[in-house]
Amino acid sequence: MERRPQQTQLPKGVKIYLPDEAAQKRAVEERLLGVFRRWGYREVVTPTYEYFDVLSQGTDHDLQEGMFKMVDRESGRLLALRADITPQIARIVATRMRDEPKPLRLAYVTNVFRYDEPQVGRYREFHQAGVELVGLPNPEGDAEMIAMTVECLRALGLDRFQLDVGQTDFFRGILEDLAVDETTARRLRSALSRKDVSALERRVGELGAPAAVTELLLALPSLYGRGEVLERAERLVKSARSEAALANLAEVYRLLRLYGLADAVLLDLGEVRGFDYYSGVHFEAYVTGLGAALAGGGRYDQMLGRFGYDCPATGFAFEVGRALLAMESQGAATAPPGPDFFIIDFTADKTRALALARRYRDLGAAVARDIISRGLEDSVAYARQQRARWVLVIGGDRSAPDAVRVLDLAGGGERTRAVADLLADPARHFPVFAPGSGSGSHA
Repeated sequence: MERRPQQTQLPKGVKIYLPDEAAQKRAVEERLLGVFRRWGYREVVTPTYEYFDVLSQGTDHDLQEGMFKMVDRESGRLLALRADITPQIARIVATRMRDEPKPLRLAYVTNVFRYDEPQVGRYREFHQAGVELVGLPNPEGDAEMIAMTVECLRALGLDRFQLDVGQTDFFRGILEDLAVDETTARRLRSALSRKDVSALERRVGELGAPAAVTELLLALPSLYGRGEVLERAERLVKSARSEAALANLAEVYRLLRLYGLADAVLLDLGEVRGFDYYSGVHFEAYVTGLGAALAGGGRYDQMLGRFGYDCPATGFAFEVGRALLAMESQGAATAPPGPDFFIIDFTADKTRALALARRYRDLGAAVARDIISRGLEDSVAYARQQRARWVLVIGGDRSAPDAVRVLDLAGGGERTRAVADLLADPARHFPVFAPGSGSGSHA
């Protein structure tokens, strides 16, 4: 009977990470988590799915439409895979951590799901690493987010990057003074988000606004640059809300100069993406060689209020898939290391091989054994393909019963050592065991 071929096609929007890719992904996540920990952030883990009506409280309408939904067999209620982790953390803080001392510094590494068309470095299931700073309303919190983002970029080995920083309340103040309807406001935002100057001129012309407001609206796309942008905007702005937003952004920028990060930051007062999500300072990180934002974040003071707890908050997240692409484009990606030791044992009694493997693993080294019967040359070739650091050969025609041939695949060379010596004092024979070397890490 002829066997039917198995269906192996993946659904659109998902990705398999093969071993090298998975190791690189994990390395990115660990580097980012390392930065988060150094700044005092503690990891939280949230559910992959929750009740849709609960998640939707903190999720904007467009994102709700993009959620993957299913019915809970037990209750009949609608479930949804998380499309954004920030609303989950906002609810957790509002319900479970409300009485804890503020500020709260929380971190996460997780996957999220959105029924979107796949984008650069992002699928319908994609991975994020980020932080939330809850309970700190002042500009120091916003500056901390941006400074951490820069440190994360450097931790990933990236050096050609910039952060575009805006302030959503600046544009809100303009709209507030214009007192336009939602449709008109949405059209203005659309033209600005696309940087479409001709469309903006047309929309502004239809307003019949005072000359000063018209001048400010038409100047928004050009209010992009360094500190001089604040001075230019200050001369144009008339709205009290916009003035307050500008003062807030100026203070954040002053703090970034103290961090020594002014050269990495460009101010953009015409940026209105995330208008419905953010409540103040917001930013995106871009790197040379990647056409999409690698990280983004900002202040979302209204989010916790949706869960009955008015509390300021800010945060940011890295797109892990885009981080991998950025590292590759800048030559910062490296092949993950293989095992520290690869043991080839030609003896019938496996006692010595198992003793070495157990001893070295207990000390933190990665040890793989060749348990396939094949020639030495083929086994060493396999060890090279696996990027092993050392090969330990036990038995065979060229070895004494209690001796081990040590092949250094990275540095070259060969030596012979007694099994007892390798067991008694590994650090004398292999630098991976030396104090401070970080066993198991030889990249």
